[in-house]
Amino acid sequence: MGEVQVRPQRQTLADKTYDELNSRIMQSVLPPGAKLSIDGLARQMAISQTPLREALARLEAEGLVERRPLSGYSVTPLLTTEEFNDLFDLRLLMEPLAASRAAERVANPHNMVGDGKALRALARTPEYHSDAKLSQLAFTEADAKFHASVAQCSGSPVLAKAIRRLDAHLHLHRAYMEPESIGETEAEHLAVAEAIIAQQPLAAEAAMRRHLERSRVRHAAAFTAAEADAAPNPKRAKANR
Repeated sequence: MGEVQVRPQRQTLADKTYDELNSRIMQSVLPPGAKLSIDGLARQMAISQTPLREALARLEAEGLVERRPLSGYSVTPLLTTEEFNDLFDLRLLMEPLAASRAAERVANPHNMVGDGKALRALARTPEYHSDAKLSQLAFTEADAKFHASVAQCSGSPVLAKAIRRLDAHLHLHRAYMEPESIGETEAEHLAVAEAIIAQQPLAAEAAMRRHLERSRVRHAAAFTAAEADAAPNPKRAKANR
């Protein structure tokens, strides 16, 4: 039994289109709130509308884009302060539970943790290098994979799906996180992983709770920076007149 599920190596055109759009959103090439023209994107990416619509539907399911009647698709805007606080309140309810259940299921022959090597590997975060945007993208992907893995190991598809969708809303804010946050995150991830591997549900729950509480503080600083960057600049507006 494999330790984690992975996507097939063979990618469809819709998969490649999804990866490209996801990358553009993560790097703010397509910024929060930007309207997405299906015709324009299809021409720009030299593809038909069918794989593009499939990719957009997948991004919508993950919460990275929104579709509104008569308006079409747009990149999901940054969270409001109230939404940010609600999101972490929900994560604190769901993710410690997922970690506890994952630890309980380690002895189950159908569990996905195995000897723990894969979970430990997923707990580690990539090193920060000179290309800030690529580093942030790699960190975002690694962080999301770890949380999705723990949720999947819980054995509850409903819980896993809800956690993945909540996590998507934080991707746009991770671009504003400081490099030192990566090392802090890795240590916290490893604490969660080790408790799960050791079959200690209470310790896993507590480690995930500590991680989320500290993550909330880090994300709050990034959230403030993102809000300031998105705020209208009167001097810039005047210069553009």
